[in-house]
Amino acid sequence: MRVPYMDIVANYMDTPERRVLDLRPAGLAQVPMLGVYFYNHARPDLPVHHHARGLEFCFLARGNQVFEVGGRLYPMRGGDLFVTFPDEPHSTGGAPSEPGVLYWLNLRLPSPSQRLLDLPRDESDSLVDSLLRLPERHFRVTRPTASLFGELLKLYDIPAIPHRRTRLRSTMLRLLLEILDASRRHGATAASPRLLEIIRFIREHPREDFPLKDLARRAHVSLSHFKRIFKAETGHSPREFILQGKVDAAKSRLLENGDSITEIALDLGFVSSQYFATVFRRLTGTTPTAYRRTGEPRAASRRLHDGQG
Repeated sequence: MRVPYMDIVANYMDTPERRVLDLRPAGLAQVPMLGVYFYNHARPDLPVHHHARGLEFCFLARGNQVFEVGGRLYPMRGGDLFVTFPDEPHSTGGAPSEPGVLYWLNLRLPSPSQRLLDLPRDESDSLVDSLLRLPERHFRVTRPTASLFGELLKLYDIPAIPHRRTRLRSTMLRLLLEILDASRRHGATAASPRLLEIIRFIREHPREDFPLKDLARRAHVSLSHFKRIFKAETGHSPREFILQGKVDAAKSRLLENGDSITEIALDLGFVSSQYFATVFRRLTGTTPTAYRRTGEPRAASRRLHDGQG
């Protein structure tokens, strides 16, 4: 189910590892959310949602991350930017929010009575049209583009600076123009169909501990080449991706049936419950016991999916 913007806002709160700002009171009427996280370990996956009448720009400053739109995976590495368009369902495709630094910015389309960033009407309309027609949704950005996300945060934190609103609008305009230029210069491709088929095969068989040579044979490439392209296109080694699939399956079972943690661990191919708990904590940031006891991931998912699409 599609989830509207305001239901997503309700689930984003400031923490020591994350900042979320509303720039509308600072004079940017079309920017209800600017955020950044600094994760040292993985967090739960981002469920399918959308932003009504809004574009979202996600800039990965450091680390790896996967996004999914329309059944296609877009693996990101540090220096990539990813764009989703208004009302477009997207998620992390079942992958966790990875350790790293990621900025995101929501830009609401102006209403008929508004102008984007208070630009003259013709320039506002032209810029909106260009953003909606970006030639690429996943691409590398230049150093100036990357620095502008941080500059917006700094300007927000100095309310007494002279001409603050003008500076914020100017910085936002520069950022949007840099994004347009970067999209035209630095396109990136989604995962190849053959690799996407293997990824889905792994996800559909979480109990299996696939020999990598068999997966490479299925991809019709050598083992060394398979490892290289898998990491390049997904941001994960094949072995790490297999472990993530097992953990995802374990999360469902922990919340939905009464099997013991040991039973779940052994059934999913872990050599012991202790090793399973170590892997689970590393990839989710919590223990299997805590995950089962609190049920918080399920509750968060329900809040996201109960919105009106």
